[in-house]
Amino acid sequence: MGKRALVWTGAVVAVAPLVGLGIYFARVGLADADQLASVIGVFVALAGLGVSVYGLITGRPPAQPEPPQKETPPPPRPDVSASGPRSIAIGGDNSGIVSTGDDATNIQRREQP
Repeated sequence: MGKRALVWTGAVVAVAPLVGLGIYFARVGLADADQLASVIGVFVALAGLGVSVYGLITGRPPAQPEPPQKETPPPPRPDVSASGPRSIAIGGDNSGIVSTGDDATNIQRREQP
């Protein structure tokens, strides 16, 4: 069905009972119409309550817990090698003073995070 047909069908479904009740209330009189309107009002209220409870139950999916954070593995340690006298090979997260011997200069290097 097209969108326009659905709108017209909904309008007819909404207006037809109102017209029928108006005609019925005009024939019966106000006293009996008042009693019937009260009974109809109770059933409409109960139907609305049922629909709202149903909407609360099915309208929202249950809250999903956040997935656990995966620990990131440490970066692989580089393969380093040193050759020669007084050579130093530094790999990974080493820090500190490096000294190679006679007349050596101490160097401190700080890694930036």
